[in-house]
Amino acid sequence: MASATSCTLFARTRSTPLLLGTGPASTSVSSSRQTKPLSLSMRGVRVTAADTSSTTTDAAINPSIKKEESKVVDTVLVSDLQKPLQAYCRCWRSGTFPLCDGTHAKHNKATGDNVGPLLLKK
Repeated sequence: MASATSCTLFARTRSTPLLLGTGPASTSVSSSRQTKPLSLSMRGVRVTAADTSSTTTDAAINPSIKKEESKVVDTVLVSDLQKPLQAYCRCWRSGTFPLCDGTHAKHNKATGDNVGPLLLKK
């Protein structure tokens, strides 16, 4: 007769991965907010899921732009573009926000990120 194998399961919530359980085949969900029963019945099966905690962050993205506003929204009509190709900031660090000034290159080098501008064509 085969014995039950322990397993680790993860579920993704809106902002954070949640450890569902580690242990034998029958276990319960554990989180800081709630506990729900999770029932698994496996014999001779090992379940492994990727830990996504390193790809999730609760840090603010915008360090300084229009912080007095509840939400930053800029509207541009394509017909009003000054150039046939206009770059808009997506890294939140441009000194000419909402236009891109190339600051993302410094940000990318410092953090290993890969953000670049949004290009609008007239």
